[in-house]
Amino acid sequence: MQQLQDAGGLGIAKKLISSYYAGAKDIAPDKVEQREFGVGNFQTKIAFRHMRFIAEKDLRAYLSNNAIPYVSCSAAYYKYPDARPMERKGWEGSELVFDLDVTDMDLKCQLRHGKSWICSECLDAVKAETIKLIEKFLVPDFGFAEKDISVNFSGNRGYHVHVKNEGILKLDGNARKQITDYIAGIGITFEELFPNAGERGAALRGPRPDAKGWKGKLARNFISSLNSGIDSLTELGIDRKDAANLYRKRSLVLMGINSGNWDMIYIKNKADFWKRTIEVQSIRQSDRIDRNVTNDPSHLIRLPNSIHGETGLLARKLVSTSALYRFDPMTDAIAFGKGEVEMTANSRYEVRMNGQAYGPYDGNTVKVPVYVGIYLYLKGAAEIRNLN
Repeated sequence: MQQLQDAGGLGIAKKLISSYYAGAKDIAPDKVEQREFGVGNFQTKIAFRHMRFIAEKDLRAYLSNNAIPYVSCSAAYYKYPDARPMERKGWEGSELVFDLDVTDMDLKCQLRHGKSWICSECLDAVKAETIKLIEKFLVPDFGFAEKDISVNFSGNRGYHVHVKNEGILKLDGNARKQITDYIAGIGITFEELFPNAGERGAALRGPRPDAKGWKGKLARNFISSLNSGIDSLTELGIDRKDAANLYRKRSLVLMGINSGNWDMIYIKNKADFWKRTIEVQSIRQSDRIDRNVTNDPSHLIRLPNSIHGETGLLARKLVSTSALYRFDPMTDAIAFGKGEVEMTANSRYEVRMNGQAYGPYDGNTVKVPVYVGIYLYLKGAAEIRNLN
């Protein structure tokens, strides 16, 4: 985490955080009295845990009085959430939580700015993965209703997805691991997808797009890549010459896949070719969740609608899963909307907030909206003063 040296800026950040929590609404999770809380400072995200709050007003007062930059709560419900060790808490069930973070992704834009900086392309990519998790896995494959699913921006680099369904509350760590293994495609073999791959001279039979689970998912994803063009196919690890051949004859290829025949055109070493392609597809679709967060029923996760101490943005809770499509965190998660600050900034990249671009800066001293100054200050790219 960034060490904040500017004492004036730190005082301004604390003042803003305290003011936000003094008037904050909808910051307590359901059954707040059964949740364990953890709080941090600007050096450690969780410095203290095993905390309990009886009501939202108590939580709000604590966060405001202490200008807390990081607050997390348990996905679990306990009889005695402030007890320790963990065995004494009296676990009564846990939500199923997924943490998607752009730093776990490999994106072209990261070749320009690295993984320490977050750009609009990063945020768009992790949002697309969050939508995919919900619409391609949680709803169709696991049968969760949208009303059981809530989503919030993490406040920095991604999204958190909470599933609150009576059927999953009592699942232990092993059962949760089975869910994440499925989403990650772990245990799916080429032989399972193409059962006659070893038969000499036989047409390669494979999954149809109307199949359930991963079989249909992989078939549909390949069809989507095929229809999107040669570049999309090469992103699956397909040689450009082979990709061009597939795209040129895509009508024939599509007709075959729709009937379960993946052998409509000649491909050298077809079994190895499709095995490699499927492997790359499963990675593209499933390596975006922090599986440890989901697998651990006692994990603490960022409190929705709380401040993130590395950005000054809100871990904004969305009104519905469909609201993800319209959500822009650099506009909709701004916590400090009023006033300006004077800052001296060194930032190699622009930051776009509330529809406006700011920077790059090379030691410039400028006046900017307070949310821009706080964002760059907490990222270690600016010194701020003179809150107006």
